[in-house]
Amino acid sequence: MKNFDPKYNDIPKTEIHCHLEGAIRTQTIIDIAREYDLKLPAYEAGALEKYVKVYDQLRDLQAVLDAFEIFQNSITSPAVFERIAWELFEDCAKQNIKLFEVRFSPDWAFHGHDLNWDACLDGLLRAKERAEGKFDMAIGIIAITSRGMGAESCVKTVDWAIRHKKHIQGVDLADGELLYPMSNFVKPMLKAKDAGLKITVHSGEDTPASAVMDTIHAFQPDRIGHGIHIIEDMNAVELVKERGITLEVNPWSNYLTNSVPTIESHPLKKLFDLGVRVTINSDDPEVLETNVNNEYHIAHEILGMSMDEISVCNRYAFESSFISEDARQRIWDKYFNEDSMAFSK
Repeated sequence: MKNFDPKYNDIPKTEIHCHLEGAIRTQTIIDIAREYDLKLPAYEAGALEKYVKVYDQLRDLQAVLDAFEIFQNSITSPAVFERIAWELFEDCAKQNIKLFEVRFSPDWAFHGHDLNWDACLDGLLRAKERAEGKFDMAIGIIAITSRGMGAESCVKTVDWAIRHKKHIQGVDLADGELLYPMSNFVKPMLKAKDAGLKITVHSGEDTPASAVMDTIHAFQPDRIGHGIHIIEDMNAVELVKERGITLEVNPWSNYLTNSVPTIESHPLKKLFDLGVRVTINSDDPEVLETNVNNEYHIAHEILGMSMDEISVCNRYAFESSFISEDARQRIWDKYFNEDSMAFSK
């Protein structure tokens, strides 16, 4: 559940794994449906939530991905996309998130209503500029290429991100890893890397440690989304450490997608204790009814991490962010405590 306990809320935070498509407020979905005459199963927030929120553990990751249809259909115009982004940044500010990376899949998010990608990016940039000014935060952008959209979509997304690399810092390969062979996506992802974009790949969420090792060898990523199943193989753990790869971990998401059988069994602390650079994130805050404060609560009160250890995870997120060094340094100097989180350039 969303958490605003001052114990967590007062901490200046970094978040590096959050999907914009999974962060649309329920009331906003209703407002959009009424404005654009979209069909919904209910038009009151309390009634609609059972269709757009995941409160209980589902059978697998794909079941959660299938729940996104209403969210996708809500992205009806560049102006709507701008509103959704602004509201997400507003929600970040309420949690004292000062360094934030937002990611979205343009081909998945925009194809339902055949939206112009550049116009939607312009809307996102307007929301970003407003939020950075009003909330004094730094925001980065990651373009997702969804495995389920196919290899041609990956090429299209990477080429688009390269054209807009002034505003887009990285590319993420996401969607169900079990269903789509990585070989279809290696060439365009490496093209993004060669063009100077940072690379993150969803791996080891619902797949074994061997999949993460294959991902590292094939894509040479800067970060891994989730990656929690490396705990099953010390060779994978050592490879991640050797390459200096940061894991973007999302504890509550991993429980709800049945990537771990219970929240108590989540390997976040075990990975931290092994020296893996783990970070703590919300993934899809509206779909999963969570926020970073809640993830900190889970790490501390359920998984037994100390607040000092959580601070180190926060530092790992800050250090591994794709946001420019100048922007990070400004936020660091103003909001982060060097005594507990010495920022290493």
